[in-house]
Amino acid sequence: MTTEGGDAGVNADERAPWLPGWEPRPGRLARARLTRRADVADIERFRPEDLLPGVTIFDCLNAAAKHYPDKAAMIALASADLATPPRILSYADLMASLTRTANLFHHLSEGETPSVAIILPMVPEGLIAAFAAATCGLGTPINPFLELHHVGALMRASRVNILLTTDDAIWAKLAEVKNEVPSLRHVLFLDAKDPAQDFETAARRHRSDALDFTPVSAPGAVVMHMPTGGTTAAPKLAKLTHLGLLTVAWSVGALMGPTEDGVVGHAMPNFHIGGTCTLGLRTLLYGQTLLTLTRDGFRDRGVIANFWDIARRFRMTSVLSTPTTAAALLADKTSSAEGHVLADFHCGGSTVPTVLMRGFHERFGVWLRENWGMTELHGTMTGHPNNGRQPVIGSVGVTLPFFRCKTVEVDEDNAFTRERAPGERGILALGGPTVIPGYVDSRLDAAFLIRRMPDGAPWGNSGDVGAIDEQGYVWLFGREKDVIIRGGHNIDPKPIEEVLVQYPGVQLAAMVGKPDASKGELPVAYIQPSVGSRVDLDALMRFCGERAHERAGLPVEIILLEQMPLTAVGKISKPVLKVDILRRTVEALAASAGGAAFTTTIDMSGRRPKAEVVFEAPGPDAEIVAKLRAVFATYEFESEVRVQAR
Repeated sequence: MTTEGGDAGVNADERAPWLPGWEPRPGRLARARLTRRADVADIERFRPEDLLPGVTIFDCLNAAAKHYPDKAAMIALASADLATPPRILSYADLMASLTRTANLFHHLSEGETPSVAIILPMVPEGLIAAFAAATCGLGTPINPFLELHHVGALMRASRVNILLTTDDAIWAKLAEVKNEVPSLRHVLFLDAKDPAQDFETAARRHRSDALDFTPVSAPGAVVMHMPTGGTTAAPKLAKLTHLGLLTVAWSVGALMGPTEDGVVGHAMPNFHIGGTCTLGLRTLLYGQTLLTLTRDGFRDRGVIANFWDIARRFRMTSVLSTPTTAAALLADKTSSAEGHVLADFHCGGSTVPTVLMRGFHERFGVWLRENWGMTELHGTMTGHPNNGRQPVIGSVGVTLPFFRCKTVEVDEDNAFTRERAPGERGILALGGPTVIPGYVDSRLDAAFLIRRMPDGAPWGNSGDVGAIDEQGYVWLFGREKDVIIRGGHNIDPKPIEEVLVQYPGVQLAAMVGKPDASKGELPVAYIQPSVGSRVDLDALMRFCGERAHERAGLPVEIILLEQMPLTAVGKISKPVLKVDILRRTVEALAASAGGAAFTTTIDMSGRRPKAEVVFEAPGPDAEIVAKLRAVFATYEFESEVRVQAR
């Protein structure tokens, strides 16, 4: 049962969530602010379409541009150093660029459906190109740091005929991909060395005041292919629609700030649904200002060091990050947040530790509000309404308007068998108008779309084990699909596990997440050698490095077991391995207390794993115990450290 935050003290007869003067009216944007759970029901009296100024991304952004032509739509920081002038695009600039880019893509496709791969750092052209492609055909944003063969597979799956990238180190790596994608006809560069291939030069040959073609206008039309399934998984492209993207963008605005004067910190990459929709499209839909925190986002250490200076200078009102970024901001003892106007700081990607949430609020006056989403739902689907009070710690919040979430049981064929009671654990099933129509590779649909749901509507299997309490708050307990979340990036362990068992002498292999104070989790591999075999772990690590899709998925450690733990039906028991790696982590930390004898107990039955360390009397002195408690508090699992009474 929810015991913190929530709607305590809010009268049922208080005003509806609509901002004054922004109630739903045909043909214009409605603005609402979620401050209580009851607001969701008030909003759901309308359809998503009733709250939008148009049914397509182009129409909605054009409406914002007509209302705020001279306002800054995008401010892109060239550097975290405030002495460096930023690049500023007005809403009029944005729509002119979007329109001529869509006309360019349509022209280059020569009668085919334009299918555009966008492989760029965090620059305005990344979002402009994605939304332009969605206007005339299909856009596929791709991570520029993926391995070449992975990029090629994604482009082939989307049948890409136009590539937009940068004429620098990125293209130096991608040049070979041109021969691997038979459908590719044109390559355009930002700031090209050869003017004949320069994106801006080519776009400016086309009109910017109107489209030269009939745009893709059906709300349910597939307009974007978004990579998903983890940064190291095989290509897996989700089909995204106008209505799905706009519904999420509107709902997230109601959660994270809907006012006209909003300035949204943008540091999540545009090849991620969070950068494209939760931050990018949502900000522009509401006529706010998107503040891009350099082309590298929070990877730029200068952004962390100067975050509060940037927030003050540009009057940032909202930002989204991983908990590890929030922890880095809190750890910087030299910075001052005095004078900021940041009202909404949301975190996703992994659990927010209790000590971080409270410490952040105590120092900066802002609560960290955890949210949850999936590419397969077009983005963010839960969050904590901002009523100024402490959110419900440990929960990912309540479902946003138009989303549905149930805790269910499914069989081995992903067919519904029963719904779980409030508080009972099960698979989190997700429904509503933002459930994707499927994947580009339709063979993957059956593993996501749940069969035989009672209402007959599309529901997706999140792959996450969770529960929904009696007040509607969603709790996550683990990932049934065993994805490892490293600093907000999803890592599918299966590809590395398959590499491990290819090594001579390795019989069984499994990957789990090792608790890490900075990244949340780091990948660790367990192996069982074949009978009579000896495995050189250093050589095995090199073997993995030569075959991995992406370096982030490589194990930081390989642990050799004589016998892999198995379930009753012979499957590797990853829950046992998760307990083992947690115990190893806890014992290594406890051993740093100076050699005092101790015992550890691991409890996985609660909402978070819990580790208890008990030192034998007399144990280490009080100062060492206090320091050890402080270290444990930086991890996502709960902990208790004490000295056994004499």
